[in-house]
Amino acid sequence: MGSDDLFKKRRAERNKRKENIRKQKSSNWLIVCEGKETEPNYFEGAVAAINELIEDDYKLKVKIVGKGMNTTSLVKSTQDILNEIDEYKNSTIPYGKIFVVFDKDSFSSESFNKAIEMCERNGYIPLWSNQAIEYWFLLYFNYIDTGMDRKSYESKINEYFNAAGLKYRYKKNDEKIYSILSKYGSLEKARKNAYRIHLNHSKDKPSDSESCTTVYRFFDEVDKRLKELE
Repeated sequence: MGSDDLFKKRRAERNKRKENIRKQKSSNWLIVCEGKETEPNYFEGAVAAINELIEDDYKLKVKIVGKGMNTTSLVKSTQDILNEIDEYKNSTIPYGKIFVVFDKDSFSSESFNKAIEMCERNGYIPLWSNQAIEYWFLLYFNYIDTGMDRKSYESKINEYFNAAGLKYRYKKNDEKIYSILSKYGSLEKARKNAYRIHLNHSKDKPSDSESCTTVYRFFDEVDKRLKELE
């Protein structure tokens, strides 16, 4: 083999290694959740379903942390969480995406808006819901852009499940909530509904955007990832 051929071969091997590192980095995601059960259970189910579409070498490797904190406290803790995770400290391939999941609930408008600003400033993707993530669950079934108190979410979810033929009582800590919603509702409908509603609130502060959610952005990032692997 001549020197030119050897050079070309080594360059091709380097380019392949760089491409593999890029793909691996894009597969390492972190999701930091306000709640300890509902949100982690939902995203664990989502990631498992998504990984069924991805070949073994490039499946999403998602660390999901239920922190039990809210708004600004949750965002402030994200860097601490990063430092505490051994996989992050020891890995040469850092997280390609970091999501922070939290609700407006009864927290002040100031802290809610500030938490979103902090996420964006640090390069995190905020997946917020006003008032709660159950509003996102409702969008699997219907377009709802009117004000609704979060205390009504559970009964409305059960109403939709019953209408779909499922005798089921919604439980916040249900480990199968993603698969149940996907079977009896529609993820694509939820995404379209949430995007349209969020767009309608584009001129409003998040704290004034009731009812509204940006959880759909997680699945937008999934679509980008799948296209990278084509």
